[in-house]
Amino acid sequence: MSRIQPTTGTGAPGLGATRVAAVVGFLVFVELTSGIIQGMMPTLLPELGSVLGVGAGDLNWVNAAQLLAAAVSVPLFGRLGDMYGHRRLLRIAVLCLAVGSVLVAWAPSFEVLLVGRVLQGPLAALLPLEIGLVRDRLDASGARSAIAMLVGALTFGASAGMVVAGLLREAISSVHGVLWIPAAATVLCAGVVFFLVPESKTRAQGRVDWAGAGLLSIGLATLLLGISQGPKWGWTDAATLGLFAVAAITLTVWVLVELRVAEPIVDIRLTVQRTLLPVYAASFLLGTALFGAQTALVLFVSSPADKVGYGFGYDALGIAWLMLPSGVMAFIASLCASRLFKLIGGRGTLGLSGGLMAIGYLFLIAAHDEPWQFVVVNIIVGTGVGLALSAMPVLIVDSSPHERTAIATGIYNTAKTVGGSVAGAVFAAILTALTFQGTEVPTIDAYTTVWWCCATVSVLVAAAAAVVARPAKSAN
Repeated sequence: MSRIQPTTGTGAPGLGATRVAAVVGFLVFVELTSGIIQGMMPTLLPELGSVLGVGAGDLNWVNAAQLLAAAVSVPLFGRLGDMYGHRRLLRIAVLCLAVGSVLVAWAPSFEVLLVGRVLQGPLAALLPLEIGLVRDRLDASGARSAIAMLVGALTFGASAGMVVAGLLREAISSVHGVLWIPAAATVLCAGVVFFLVPESKTRAQGRVDWAGAGLLSIGLATLLLGISQGPKWGWTDAATLGLFAVAAITLTVWVLVELRVAEPIVDIRLTVQRTLLPVYAASFLLGTALFGAQTALVLFVSSPADKVGYGFGYDALGIAWLMLPSGVMAFIASLCASRLFKLIGGRGTLGLSGGLMAIGYLFLIAAHDEPWQFVVVNIIVGTGVGLALSAMPVLIVDSSPHERTAIATGIYNTAKTVGGSVAGAVFAAILTALTFQGTEVPTIDAYTTVWWCCATVSVLVAAAAAVVARPAKSAN
């Protein structure tokens, strides 16, 4: 058990300061549930699509919609938490997650499923809010221990969620029945946050950039919709071009607004600094490879080879065991990353992570006929992902002004989730465009195209590490 010493001061009503350390255990339960939900969805996605009659291309929107909502939720909830209390916003986030999880479990149609996934978007804001809370309520040493426990719970939950989904599917007769289990857990999380968690004491001054949040949401939504629907409507169709035009205008106005307001939702000037821009670019690219490829991988391994000529016809449990090495290796790599930092530095670690991910996807392009080949790929790519997720916050802390570390880290999270949502839309377009004639079933060329995209962005992650090294040396 970690030694976490509470600071002096009063907690929530009915919760003395001497028990603040115990609250970390409740927050660990919340993060564990969050991770399990994130791990379960990719495993259950193929069967969920079959039940709702959704094609492979459109299934990418299940992740893209949640990531789009997360991209806006993280900076907005973080700012509101600083101003009005982290517990207060944590309550709102958990309520959104609970309602969204219930809708996902019930979902009689694809449209209801997407609404549920959008409401699950604030799930990504839970960890930043919890970090803000424990930093306010605990001393520096206790806060570091608490944050490590929270991140570990999230990472472990994401890995365990894949296997949990498979095992529950073996015991429960329907995929919707399985999804009611995490929905019930989110209701328990709401009770924990409402009654057992103290409020933070420090309050930030200022205003909320509502205009920036709204413009960013509209701009990204129209951009992703245009990308995903382009193959269906035609890239030169008036509706497609109209969406792209709205996206371009809205995002341009958003940048101008962010440059003018005193406290923007995304600090553009900080983002484009020489030392930080390559890291944010790598974050965007990592989100592309990490989140965007998940749906394509599970759809491939669940496809029946006797009907489409590829895949293994795996059910939820088979998918879980095949994908598990990726989460396990990411967890192990994150634990070992600190030692690697001492040998080759944060930039070297990021470069190595990009190289490993590129090797994994190139191997998958060349060899994808046997299950063991996917296990090898998941081990390699999972290791690269774990190293990247550990290296990027280190690079941001080293490269950002000390007084703006929290803002800089928030932009990193936003860039990563935006990358995943954009990739989801792009890969949806690929899987929709490259199909067997007269069907919505993707060809093998669709999947290899997705993997080529992932290999390319992984190389770019490594290239970004080389670029960010120069200003760091000159600054020392």
